[in-house]
Amino acid sequence: MHHDLHIRAARPEDLVQISDLLTQLYAAELPGALGGTHDKQAELLRFTLAAKNNQGLRHRYVLCDQNGTILATAALDMPGEPAYERAPDGTIATALKVLGVGHTVRLLLTVARSMLVHPNERPAGSALLHSVVVDEAIRGQGLGRVLMAEIEAKVRASGMTTIVLQVLVANQPAHRFYQELGYQPYWRSPSYLSALSWPIMMLRKEIA
Repeated sequence: MHHDLHIRAARPEDLVQISDLLTQLYAAELPGALGGTHDKQAELLRFTLAAKNNQGLRHRYVLCDQNGTILATAALDMPGEPAYERAPDGTIATALKVLGVGHTVRLLLTVARSMLVHPNERPAGSALLHSVVVDEAIRGQGLGRVLMAEIEAKVRASGMTTIVLQVLVANQPAHRFYQELGYQPYWRSPSYLSALSWPIMMLRKEIA
């Protein structure tokens, strides 16, 4: 199956499939953060991806099968470029319209809790990997490893030698996956914030 896969840069016409995948990511990492139906959640995420001149497509890649169906996605923040904003201007108004007041309040509380933790500054010249997700219907088939290998090749080709990423401390499957690929912890959020937010850990890998 894997020889029929290919990776490419994301395009505006991919937003529907990408937002669908990202709803799966939120459901797995922060259950309950996004309320409402799956379609409404995806609509809100499409807004955040398309905001600021399609910021969500910048350095985003998609893994596709031979039919062009998107199976997985991941994105990079590169040094010296604006960071990806998960809540760009207009997100609250869009959430109120799409999700309703109750679900929007819950989302705002989640965002507020997450902002209590400030990740350690990443190593100079490193790429930050984020929004990594494989379609839940086909997980366990090695597609995550294929995606990561392709992303690492893209970063290496750009001349950088380090990739960093952030995971929730409680997300043990993600920890195991990344550590099997050679990513090692280098920072963890302070323990005194554990009761107020979600503890996170930063991992890094040298890919030179």
